[in-house]
Amino acid sequence: MATDKTPAPEKSKAEKFKTLAETRTGKALSAIAVIGGLASTTNYEYTPEQVEKIIGALTAEIGVLQNRFANPKAVVKGGFSL
Repeated sequence: MATDKTPAPEKSKAEKFKTLAETRTGKALSAIAVIGGLASTTNYEYTPEQVEKIIGALTAEIGVLQNRFANPKAVVKGGFSL
């Protein structure tokens, strides 16, 4: 029995962007919410310096994100540790 295997039409660049942006932004927001769970002093102990380092790293990465959209060819890699 033969089946018609016509390929699905390719998504436009705008459609790909929207799909990926929604998925990736949702994951990023969820990850930030999980980090926020570390604020529980019932379960964790931390210093103000550690909190500032976490917030500073997240803020810096938002700055990198803004720069990448202003200059899409820019590539910056980094990491994080306390």
